[in-house]
Amino acid sequence: MFTEGKIKSYITERGFGFIAIEGESKDLFFHIKDFPNKSVEPKIGENLKFRIVEDNGKLKADQIVRLDLKQNIADLEAHPPQRSYANHNASPQFNKRRPKDGIFTIVGLIIIAVLAVLVYNKYQDYRQAQQLKAQQFMQQQAQIVEQQREALGDLPDRVLSEQGQKNLDSPSSQSLKTEVINVAANTQAQVTTSQFKCDGRQHCSQMNSRAEAEWFVQHCPDNKMDGDGDKIPCENDSRW
Repeated sequence: MFTEGKIKSYITERGFGFIAIEGESKDLFFHIKDFPNKSVEPKIGENLKFRIVEDNGKLKADQIVRLDLKQNIADLEAHPPQRSYANHNASPQFNKRRPKDGIFTIVGLIIIAVLAVLVYNKYQDYRQAQQLKAQQFMQQQAQIVEQQREALGDLPDRVLSEQGQKNLDSPSSQSLKTEVINVAANTQAQVTTSQFKCDGRQHCSQMNSRAEAEWFVQHCPDNKMDGDGDKIPCENDSRW
């Protein structure tokens, strides 16, 4: 048989409380596990319908029915709240604009992609142009070096072949040969002297060649290789 009563007390932390029954002096124990809907916490004064059962020698409420909660659910089922369609009907123009916004977004993404491709292509063209300029510069440098080598190595032979051979038996052949020898000597001096530098050496015994000694006498101060001051160094050196 079901009995009705009201919740008199409830301890949330421990999950139990007591029910006051009209006409009874002693309150009845209940536990939250016996509630059909445990998600809604019991409230003091809430009307319940239940059976009184014995558990371990003590009486407690079982098969609890929450009358107030059941009544609230019944009221909601009888009078459901009306949905508001204000967001859908208040501004129909807003709803019409939404597809356009999507189209604008797609168009914007397409434009960004096209610009990215153009910028990338420009960058690639710039890199290719820079590489081409670098290759051309390297080729020009190689040609200049080759021309310099040919000029230094072939100049005496060319002068001899173009002028000396034609006038080999003429009275001026001797002067032409002398000129060729001087050109070759100057050319050789330009090549070799670029390897020398004043590094503090002063004596003939420190020189590696007569050309080096002559260069030191002409360009480096405080040397001791030209004792008589005639600009001819190391005259008594038997190595040369």
